[in-house]
Parts: sequence; C-alpha cells; structure tokens
Amino acid sequence: MAHKFSYPGVMLSPYEVERFWSDGFLAMESFIDESTVSELRRAYDDIIEGRVLSKTDRMLGGITRQVLVPSMVHPVFEMNQAIERATDVVRALLGTATASRTYDMLIDKPAGHPYETPWHQDVGYYAVPTAPAGTTAPMTTLQFWVALDEVDIDNGCMEFLPACHTGSSEAHEVTAGAPNDDGRLIAMVDRQNIDPQSVAACPLPAGGATVHTALTPHRTGPNRTASKPRRAYIFNLLATDADERGIELFMRQQYVRSIENSPLRYRAEV
Repeated sequence: MAHKFSYPGVMLSPYEVERFWSDGFLAMESFIDESTVSELRRAYDDIIEGRVLSKTDRMLGGITRQVLVPSMVHPVFEMNQAIERATDVVRALLGTATASRTYDMLIDKPAGHPYETPWHQDVGYYAVPTAPAGTTAPMTTLQFWVALDEVDIDNGCMEFLPACHTGSSEAHEVTAGAPNDDGRLIAMVDRQNIDPQSVAACPLPAGGATVHTALTPHRTGPNRTASKPRRAYIFNLLATDADERGIELFMRQQYVRSIENSPLRYRAEV
C-alpha cells in the first residue's frame, strides 16, 4: 500500500520528505485543484483529438499514444498549477532554489487499451537501445505523473517498487518498437521475478500526482475498463539555483528532430 498525502500547495512535511527518500516515490492525492484539472483535460483533448496539432505525436513502441513536449503547442502546458506546485515539491525534496522543466509528455490509455507500460527505471532510457546495467543517475531530476482522470489498477494507475532506487540501474531490454528508435519501449529484464506483494499501487483521484526518481522502478497497467479514460500528464523538473530555459529549449529541439526522423509506422494517426 502506497503512502498518500494531501498536498497543501506550500511545503511537504518532514515526514513526507522522509517517506520519499525511503521509498523513492511519493503519492499526493490533492495536487491540483478541480479547475486546473478541467483546464488540463481540455488542453489534453485538444491535442489528442487533433484540434491542436503536434509534430511530436507518436505511438510509443508502436502501441501506446504519446505526445512529447505538449508545452510547445499548447499554452496551458507551458505553465500551470501542476508545474508551480511541482516546483515547490522539488524545493522541499532537494533543497534547491528553483527547478527547470526538462521534459513533458502526455500518455493516453483510453478505455480498453490493452497494453501495459512495463516495469522500468527511467535511467534505462539514458542510452540507445538501453542504458547498461549499473548506470547511475544524479538525484537532481524528478518526474511528476499527474492524473487527469481517477485512476486505479483497472485503468492503469502508477505502481512502484519501494526502496529500490538507491545504487544503480538494472538491465533493460527493448520490448516494443525498433531498438534504435527514440520511440522504443523498454523494460527491466528481471521483471518476471518481481514479488507482487512488494508492489505499491497508487490509485488517485483526478488531480492527484506521484513523483519519483530516475532509478525508481515503476509501471502502469493496461486500461481494462469499458468506459473509463486514463489521461496522464507527465513532466520532469531539474533542480537548479536559477531559472534556466536553455536546457528545456535544447531538449525540445532534440525531441522534434527525433520524431521527424522516425519511421512513419511509429507516428500517431490523428
């Protein structure tokens, strides 16, 4: 069972900070307010339904809809309450002055979507096709996963392996997509031996969020429901001492370039 907290929008408690560093993740039930959820949903649907076009709309591994850097094409994703509150969380967890966004994306699992996002560590994506086992990651970048719909095991909430984020990475393999394509899907090689009793699932209401490190093993399941959407808004923040847009602008250019050079079979059909 994951520890879940109501986030006041000001500061994490010492206990919440302790739980994060002990488990490698934190689940926050009240992260953004209802009006922000509605605003983000409308912006999300604008992109997914094709009213706002994105060059970085693709199929992750050829199986799951992913839109990279939606902040490039929709002003709602450029700045919003989720980013503001996540910046406060980074300050509390890492003791930094501020934080800069280095990555943002949308992952869409509509009702009946049959595919999981398998067990992996984000550090596994640090090299192509996968980062070698033993790769380390500085604890300066955190990923936030914001639920725009109520999520649970049935429609693909986040799941974590607590206290497995210290040291270095596990061996990973490509499970879907071309091995050298930026849109490949990877997974931990030893995922079949994970004890189900050790898994912490994080069901959340709409507006809840999780935060984790690059070494924290995590997954999301398929959407097995007949009618519940599962819209997820995800972004990374880098701890910094001053506001810095150069990193974000550089990464945006890289993402656009990788999509434009990717095979058409990995592009999304809007």
